[in-house]
Amino acid sequence: MIDLVQKAFALGLGAMSLTREAAEKLVEELVRKGEIKQEQAGELVNELLKRGQRQRQNIQRTINEQLNQVLSELNLPTRDDLLRLEEKVDRLLQKYGE
Repeated sequence: MIDLVQKAFALGLGAMSLTREAAEKLVEELVRKGEIKQEQAGELVNELLKRGQRQRQNIQRTINEQLNQVLSELNLPTRDDLLRLEEKVDRLLQKYGE
């Protein structure tokens, strides 16, 4: 079964954009060509979709990690930093007037 999943991705269907409809079409084609049995079709569709979801999650996690690293290196103030600063300004305005 894993070989079939890998073969499906090798056919040019990227897991990132694989929809249920595309997975079902691909699997129907494999059934039609006799490369898998009809009984395996549902399981293969689910496996393709699970792999796609895992890849999207891995890519999102990687993007988030890289973005956090870049933001950290830029030494930009965080949202909390800005909120604390706003609170200080508000206190100063209350104390000394606007």
